[in-house]
Amino acid sequence: MPFSGISGQDHALATLRQAARHGRLPHAWLFTGAPHIGKARTAEALAQWLNCEVHTLEDEDACGGCPSCLQIAERTHPDFLVLKPDGKNIRMEQVHQAQRWLQLHADRARWRTLILDGAESLNRESSNAFLKTLEEPPEGTLILLIAPAAERLLETIVSRCQTLRFAPLDEAAIRAILSETTECSNAQISALLPQAMGSVPVDLLNQVEAIEQVQSTTLRWLSQPGSATLESVLTTLSGWCGARNEEWRLMLDFLERWFRDVAWVQHDLPREQLLHPELHGSTEEGARAFSTVQVHQMLDRLARVRQAISLNANKTLALEGLWIELNQCLLKSSARS
Repeated sequence: MPFSGISGQDHALATLRQAARHGRLPHAWLFTGAPHIGKARTAEALAQWLNCEVHTLEDEDACGGCPSCLQIAERTHPDFLVLKPDGKNIRMEQVHQAQRWLQLHADRARWRTLILDGAESLNRESSNAFLKTLEEPPEGTLILLIAPAAERLLETIVSRCQTLRFAPLDEAAIRAILSETTECSNAQISALLPQAMGSVPVDLLNQVEAIEQVQSTTLRWLSQPGSATLESVLTTLSGWCGARNEEWRLMLDFLERWFRDVAWVQHDLPREQLLHPELHGSTEEGARAFSTVQVHQMLDRLARVRQAISLNANKTLALEGLWIELNQCLLKSSARS
């Protein structure tokens, strides 16, 4: 995919173009930023642009259709190699494979390109071995490391790369990408956007229906406190907390965003920055039902529940306790009003 297929990363693309056109390409780049924001696609697009058989560096982009561009996209170009973690780590044998490949002469590329996608998965042994490659790379070779943050790599590796930080995507870019690459409806995309947090929510695409169902159920519980609702909560949670079910996690995610929006409303902060602007009525009610102190206490409570579950606390019991407390707070608020 050429540069034209990358959304929301104008600054990164401009930096790469300027470096190439002025002959200042370093031998190694480190692309950092959240997952699913275009780092790997940009690395591929850069390799296409540098080696395009139709366009030159004076053009804004690769053609995308010449043999070189197509082979890079299909991972069949002899001068283009992508390494990803094999299991949890990038193994020593993979590093040796890359080192052997780097010693080969270029077949026809102007820039032989090695992409290490998931560089944070280098363990100490493979990191030290790869460090030697970064110290003395062959002429005409470009090494592109991709990781969430520079802090996840050895300082000695980071110091031998030029770091390029990729920005979080705005909602318009995420919506456009989801519209073009998935079959999600506009309503489903709107349900996913609050959880995107600056990146394309690839991991949630197969949970769209569950997200919508969890959110609507949770909102009903919040709006109708009482013994009948609490009974429904306790019954539903036993199913949501099943061994392979993720509804309990989606519920915690939603409650954290909802209480964040309630705090936003209480402090009279810009409404356009609400995570769930479509739920402004519910968050307005929440801002009246909970005091500012209670909102901060509930956010802290949610964090403690999540931590307890991560430490193998019983999910159902932890969440039942949370909802009993929430229900009591809402009932007291109703009695006052």
